[in-house]
Amino acid sequence: MVTKEAGMTDADRSDPPDLSRKLYYTIGEVSELTGIKPHVLRYWESEFPTLRPRKGRGGSRRYRRHDIEHVLTIRELLHERGYRIDGARRHLEERRRRPAPVADGDSQLSLGFADMDRSDQLAHLRRELEEIRDLVRRRDEAAG
Repeated sequence: MVTKEAGMTDADRSDPPDLSRKLYYTIGEVSELTGIKPHVLRYWESEFPTLRPRKGRGGSRRYRRHDIEHVLTIRELLHERGYRIDGARRHLEERRRRPAPVADGDSQLSLGFADMDRSDQLAHLRRELEEIRDLVRRRDEAAG
């Protein structure tokens, strides 16, 4: 059993939380979902460069699903697998750099999105779609 000093609440947190309800969660809601106290979440943000929830206009943290999943991964590394902060940070960095395993017979091409921020991904997709639209328009103009 993990102690309160480690940032866990009394509730049993072995089941993954249901993250399908909302788009954004406050730090208090993330604390309740994950069992990690808010001050520990804020500390982890300073220690793990990959944990960066967006901040609203008033400066309040807005966690998204992937942020919460990242918190759960950090919690597993620190509390269940016994990693220290620096070891968990290195583990996450190595995992991020390592390409995802490809299943046998799966020849899907990687688009390189893993290294992009969500807004960069959307901007890239938008540019690609605009190029496709322009190609279709040119083809239609030439045909007709």
